[in-house]
Amino acid sequence: MPEPSAPEAVNPDDLMLGVKRGSFLAILIVSVAVHLVLILGTSIGYMRLMREYKSWHPRIEMKRVAKQKREDESEAKRKAAYEKFQAEQARAKAKAKEAGAPDKEAAPEPKGGTGKGEVPKELKAKSSERPKESSLKLNELDSP
Repeated sequence: MPEPSAPEAVNPDDLMLGVKRGSFLAILIVSVAVHLVLILGTSIGYMRLMREYKSWHPRIEMKRVAKQKREDESEAKRKAAYEKFQAEQARAKAKAKEAGAPDKEAAPEPKGGTGKGEVPKELKAKSSERPKESSLKLNELDSP
């Protein structure tokens, strides 16, 4: 059986023969072009939003605009409900006037009872008694 011979030395120039300077430059240009297309293709939507909202951070601006829109809608609903309430109150007042019922606001106060602004005599009387100070301290109240 013959002994294996030592491997022949490989010249690096022989290995690089397939890759010429011109082909390397062409591959580099194609790679850069593909990367630019991918980056621009994935970023074009974001750039459009930046231009639309005139902001470097369009998502923050989008959230602010959406919040403002919700607040405006809520305010419009509140105003509509208040106007509806006012209209119902006006109708009820007009109906009460037609029926001949006295107006609640113009109704006289009863003579025997206490009015809204009157304070009962029991509360008007002042007491000379003063509250006594407790012999317990606040931290003693918590202990058993």
